[in-house]
Amino acid sequence: MKRKPDPEWRARVDHVRREAMQTIRDIRTGAVDMDQIDKLQNFLLFSLALMQMEGPKKWELAKINAEIMSFNQGEK
Repeated sequence: MKRKPDPEWRARVDHVRREAMQTIRDIRTGAVDMDQIDKLQNFLLFSLALMQMEGPKKWELAKINAEIMSFNQGEK
């Protein structure tokens, strides 16, 4: 049985994704500040902890999903 997507959670994920991608763009242009780097570091550490908790099967699914999202962003 599939769960219905939670619109609040989806909005939160989208917000975090936008912030992370903006930080990456700022790093590339040399316009990043320490607050952004700290947030990105916390996000990466959180992601690694979640990766460890969930195991390799979910990691592979998430990796494929991220690759698809990256591909779709390139089409814009």
